[in-house]
Amino acid sequence: MGTPYNALKTNIGFMLNKPIGFSRDFSLAYDEIRISSDLEVRNLKSDYRLSRTQEGLLFQGTVSGEIDTQCARCLEPASVQVKAEIDEIYFFPDRVHDESEQVIPEDGYIDLGNVFRDYLLLEMPINSLCKPDCKGICTECGQNLNLAECEHTNGRIIFDA
Repeated sequence: MGTPYNALKTNIGFMLNKPIGFSRDFSLAYDEIRISSDLEVRNLKSDYRLSRTQEGLLFQGTVSGEIDTQCARCLEPASVQVKAEIDEIYFFPDRVHDESEQVIPEDGYIDLGNVFRDYLLLEMPINSLCKPDCKGICTECGQNLNLAECEHTNGRIIFDA
């Protein structure tokens, strides 16, 4: 993919000296982007608002995209559309209470990639399907039942995804 994952670093330095209540809306879109070393997303879109608060900056918005995965029934490649609502606070360094909280870096650039990755992965279905009527595989011979039938009748994987 042509876009490096640091493309999601956003300059927020101009907001740090603004009065409490100041906000600005943003949009971004990428045809393909590597958010982290373990997550590539197609058709990534995000609309969000950053608002200055007493504690730091409030990030509110949505992120959506298409992520490649594996079908839980037939083990073939599958793709899922994922959308997440995000509410995060980026704290000023002197306001941090917990090391798991997002902190505004000294250089004034926040990396949205970390937040996007976490929220998108949380919205991934546990059992993704390549298609709603996927027949799965035979547990006896491993035949993909979407491609051909086999002589085993009791060797099918049956579950609701």
